[in-house]
Amino acid sequence: MKNLIQFPAEFDYNLLLHALRDYKKPRDKIRGLLKDKDIVRVKKGLYVLGKEYNKPYNKFILANLIYGPSYITGQTALAFWNMIPERVELTISMTMKRKKQFERPVGRFSYLYCPKKVFNIGVRLEDAGDQKKFLIASPEKALCDMTAMQTHISTKREMKEFLELMRLDYSVNKDFDLSLLEEIKTGYRRQSIKLLLDCLKENHV
Repeated sequence: MKNLIQFPAEFDYNLLLHALRDYKKPRDKIRGLLKDKDIVRVKKGLYVLGKEYNKPYNKFILANLIYGPSYITGQTALAFWNMIPERVELTISMTMKRKKQFERPVGRFSYLYCPKKVFNIGVRLEDAGDQKKFLIASPEKALCDMTAMQTHISTKREMKEFLELMRLDYSVNKDFDLSLLEEIKTGYRRQSIKLLLDCLKENHV
């Protein structure tokens, strides 16, 4: 369909209706587009273009839109910042809402709870190209978010083992903003994050 060629890779129901405004039954046309895989429904009111349009969608933009307010974090953000070697298939986000998991045709999305007090600290608006942006945790915030979930860690030795298992690139650690880490620690008020900071300061040159 010609109208879809000018569409962004990710779009909402309102934009779709506008493109189909000359059709007598636009909803029937939408059903046809979905059936023919010209478009793919991510969730109610959110779509991506089919593969034939050769416009790859951005999972991070979709993650922000599927359940929000939210931002990319954890291993997903650490891989984005080249802090861990693994490629992460699951897209992990933080939200102030209840925890959620979504299995969608475009991928798997996990949303973890973040306290309101610390939610906005250390979150960046990154450029995705085509005048699009997404919210993602800074390296410091992503690491703290992950650490906050490790309720079993109670000693510095356990924290060091956790960081070793993650295969964290310590060369990145030298660029960490220690004042930001302190701010995040104050917001979270978790013992695990205090232990994390103690370990990071030892390696910070």
